Amino acid sequence: MAIRIGVDGRVLTDRYHGIGRVAFSLLREMALIPGVELVIFAGDQGSRRFDLATIPAEIVPVGMAAVDVRQLWRLRPVLRRSGVDVMFFPYHLGASPVPGKPGVALVHDCILETDPRFVPSRAVGWAYRIMTALVARRVTVATVSAASAREVERFYGRRVSPDLVIPNGVEPFPGGVELSRLGELGIEPGYVLHVGAQRPHKNVKVLVEAIAAVPGARLVLVGSADERFQDEIGPAIQRYGVSDRVTRLPFVPEDLLGTVYAGAALVAYPSLVEGFGLPMLEAMLAGTPVLASDVPVLREVGGQAALYLAPTCAQAWTAAIERLGTDDDLRNSLVAAGAVHASRFTWSAAAARLVAACYSVSGTQRRVLTDR
Repeated sequence: MAIRIGVDGRVLTDRYHGIGRVAFSLLREMALIPGVELVIFAGDQGSRRFDLATIPAEIVPVGMAAVDVRQLWRLRPVLRRSGVDVMFFPYHLGASPVPGKPGVALVHDCILETDPRFVPSRAVGWAYRIMTALVARRVTVATVSAASAREVERFYGRRVSPDLVIPNGVEPFPGGVELSRLGELGIEPGYVLHVGAQRPHKNVKVLVEAIAAVPGARLVLVGSADERFQDEIGPAIQRYGVSDRVTRLPFVPEDLLGTVYAGAALVAYPSLVEGFGLPMLEAMLAGTPVLASDVPVLREVGGQAALYLAPTCAQAWTAAIERLGTDDDLRNSLVAAGAVHASRFTWSAAAARLVAACYSVSGTQRRVLTDR
């Protein structure tokens, strides 16, 4: 029996870096599953990254941003008129606690709950906690990692069933790899790379300190700054005198991202906390070794295919960067292990698990699903 799945597509904007990528990748695979009809509720913000026209789905404009208080009273009648069986919210704050339809909401992380430094303001933190608690009580919660599932239970008392832990996938990059195009971004191969929005929990300042101690090392930071937070990176660049060795790229086109990964000597991921850690897998797919913080979620995502370091010890990051620059055996072993490890994470498998969850919560008779 067919199932009509409504999807909150308001996160498909340039603002939502990782969440938008996850949502778009899931939608493309969900649309390929027999018996699945998608209705995408599109917001009022366009995107340079995601083209909804490439997904076979009904598009319903809702004229609201991804998180908008008006959804509390405007979303329910829209869903009723659309005739969907179940809603999928790629970002849980897009869910209304009273959506009028069964729903699955993806809680990517509990970063804001972890440390006051990671919250833009007390008011934002307060509102976020209240809304998340309401959604956790009224909507079926899925997460992207076992670590995030533990945090949801810790902070909100909601146990996430193992079949609702749906790891992200990774896929070949659009546009492939063409290192000659790095010049379009003003960079040359051989840099240390970080990919992610520049927020306090990303701990990027430790990389600035680390490369300052490696003669000639260059650092490329891909991802926009979050204006709600004070910039920690600019002052660190000035303090360590490396302004000529750090390049900040707020935006990289999708067709160049794979080239940026492949052109790096290594990808460094020093986050203090995450919900998943997709750039680690993207780096492995591109054949680039990974250094990551020794925190549970990154161990879960990277397995044995990365080197793990104390997050705040700049000396450890310096030593690892230098080691990967000279130890070819280590580098080659990480690249080989990374290719095998990344191949285990597919968007088709993630989409199949998500659709199975939608069948379950909607009460719709489920068609047998198989991985493609």
